Amino acid sequence: MISRTAKLAATVTGAGALVAMMGGIAYAAGVSPANTAITATSTSVKFAGTLSGLSFSVTCTSSTIKFTTPSSGYGPVNISPDPTFSGCKDNFGGTATITANHTNGSWTLLAIASPTSVKITIPKAGVTVSTTTLPGCVVTGAPTAAAPITASYSNSTGKATFTSASVPFSGNAACGTISPTGTATGVYTTSPTVTIT
Repeated sequence: MISRTAKLAATVTGAGALVAMMGGIAYAAGVSPANTAITATSTSVKFAGTLSGLSFSVTCTSSTIKFTTPSSGYGPVNISPDPTFSGCKDNFGGTATITANHTNGSWTLLAIASPTSVKITIPKAGVTVSTTTLPGCVVTGAPTAAAPITASYSNSTGKATFTSASVPFSGNAACGTISPTGTATGVYTTSPTVTIT
């Protein structure tokens, strides 16, 4: 016959296990919603650097990043298809083209809990920039190795904000002298909204 004390202990233990299970479900660390297709869009993305001693930048009025959140945890997950950029012009009024590719590996996205942020990794030579202002000039991002760029992230707004994130650059001969690093700035809004905990 089970004593009253043993019954009480079993009840408390069972209740504790239930609470722990419920807590694990409600507060599991990672990205939510899990295993869900996400589209992140921006109406202003800017890449900036120096060409032949002059400040040079390209701003795009539309950019899209698509990925599927991990089934658990923080990733990384592949960005697929490659990011797109359109409506791009340089600061001299020329029409610009930004093309992402995965020739040397996939673009990836990793969520970070503290501080809440996202890290996008550009694969080696994973993005090129050209413009009508400098015919024949092709600027390559992450020219020698994959390059991570980090954005702060707001769970309340679902926005990832890149603020002058450092990006390595190189240019072909038609570009003249180019700074070895430039910056990426922009705000992407996730849909549906992603939460990182």
